[in-house]
Amino acid sequence: MASFIDRIRTFFMQRKGSRLVLILLAALFLEVVAVVQYTYTRNMLIQEEERITRMELTMESDVILNTLREAELSMRENEWSVLQSLAHPDSLFGAAERMIESNPRVAGACIAVLPDYYPAKGRLFEPYAHKEGGRIVVEQIAGPDHDYTLGPDFQRALREEMDFWSDPYAYGTDPVRQLTTYTYSVRDRSGRLAAICGLDIDLTWLSDTLNVNPYYPSSFGFLLTRSGQLVAGPREEDVPPETVDYVAGLVMDPTVERTIRGRHRVNCIVFQDPVNGEEAYLDFKALPRDPGWIVAEVSYRDEVLAPVRPMMWRIMLMALAGLAFLLFILDRFARNGKRLWEADVKQARIGSELRVARRIQEEMLPKSSLDRSDLTARGSLAPAKEVGGDLFDYFVREGKLFFCVGDVCGKGVPAAMVMAVTHAILRMLSEQEEAPARIVGELNREACRNNATGTFVTLFLGVLDLSTGRLRYCNAGHDRPILVGDSVEELPALANVPVGVFDDFTYQEQEAMVAADSLLFLYTDGVTESKDVDRQQYGRDRLLEALSACSRKPDALIQAVGADVRAFAGEAEQSDDITMLAVHYHPKENAKG
Repeated sequence: MASFIDRIRTFFMQRKGSRLVLILLAALFLEVVAVVQYTYTRNMLIQEEERITRMELTMESDVILNTLREAELSMRENEWSVLQSLAHPDSLFGAAERMIESNPRVAGACIAVLPDYYPAKGRLFEPYAHKEGGRIVVEQIAGPDHDYTLGPDFQRALREEMDFWSDPYAYGTDPVRQLTTYTYSVRDRSGRLAAICGLDIDLTWLSDTLNVNPYYPSSFGFLLTRSGQLVAGPREEDVPPETVDYVAGLVMDPTVERTIRGRHRVNCIVFQDPVNGEEAYLDFKALPRDPGWIVAEVSYRDEVLAPVRPMMWRIMLMALAGLAFLLFILDRFARNGKRLWEADVKQARIGSELRVARRIQEEMLPKSSLDRSDLTARGSLAPAKEVGGDLFDYFVREGKLFFCVGDVCGKGVPAAMVMAVTHAILRMLSEQEEAPARIVGELNREACRNNATGTFVTLFLGVLDLSTGRLRYCNAGHDRPILVGDSVEELPALANVPVGVFDDFTYQEQEAMVAADSLLFLYTDGVTESKDVDRQQYGRDRLLEALSACSRKPDALIQAVGADVRAFAGEAEQSDDITMLAVHYHPKENAKG
């Protein structure tokens, strides 16, 4: 070894040109690495913008669709009232009032009776209820100055006899409100078309909803009809109207070049802002159902790539420092081979840190199954990478079993860090509180604090009273647990929203009774979404079938389900963390019996 090092030292000392070439090649290599790092980070930021925008568009679409569905539900729930009131025309005023009582978004409701349906009321008769000054005003608005039969919505309803949403329109003067009308036709008991009902929805709130807490400082959202009419957008003091008109025109221009992003089929147009000249991304997609409005988000390229510029300077400085370090190493290499070997060993140790992190994560989880005379619990976590973003926990306090399963969005080290913090906060809260909804609510507030990355956690938390079998639980966007008793079925659970999305969300708590000798099976989506080599998913039905054939002993059940999932996946690589938790409730009374 010593003679080999001596030969290398002699080569470099006697061939200065070779040393210079090697140094230049090393410098070039470092610069290439810097460029590759810059390009990689830049692409990652663009992908992050795509992910954030896709999530924003999905959430905004869900808010709009839920508002429209609630209005449609209000109409259908009160259809019986309109039908019963047809026999007594004056009763239609009460029916119109009932349609707007239960929904705060509904600004008005009308029942436009077909001409001459009530001869005693004249040719036109239209009871109308609307909100005014905190109260509901009901009146008959049809007359010579308001012939509703000439309206396009009334004529379309007669022609098509199907429910639909109108394009938004301005209503009132002080203030001017943006409304849209849901139109629905009603037939009397003889099958004759009797009236056209309409619910007016106030859309004024949409502008604020689309532009609350933008991820990038200058980002903004807007909503268009299928014909390109602007429904909601940013305030003029925030974004110039010329910019909003320009991007709205881009959305409606089929000749503009666009790309399709991801499986959600989001359209993306790269354009230059006509006001400030900055390059920006315009992402948009249409609502998947009537009225087919278009939701759009704009993000500016400079703000998306802002983190990469200081990083590029740091990379260049690091490259220069690396070059200087390389010069130092070349000067010392022939004299001290041992130091170079130790540096290689140190680098190898750095590569083992992920394995250490995995062991630390495993130490945070329950170290063994919980085995009592009235209860047996067992959990299992198999990460897709070295470390994972799933969590589970269980412990008994004051005669009650606290248990949970959670899934952090994402995988790898970032998800594992969020998992560790979430696990610690959840355990601390559970030691002081026993109401699941309050525990999840406090955890959500902590998770939303300084959550700049938009990371969220789906979570199911339950508290089982071991003396009575009473189960109190709160579900935060997680898959519903499966109750294995006389039958195998999902536990009824409201979805709520995941932890870390909205800091003011109020979580709802539910209760159920768990019969003796029943088993609760909780899991993350890594189980049901496991794929085989043909990209087919394991699925919920296959899971229910596996549970039906399994023992109710948690250890055996988890092993059997895990084996069934692995057999299904075959040679396919595991793509997500797989976590399972089984709780077998067998109180002493049942054991004695």
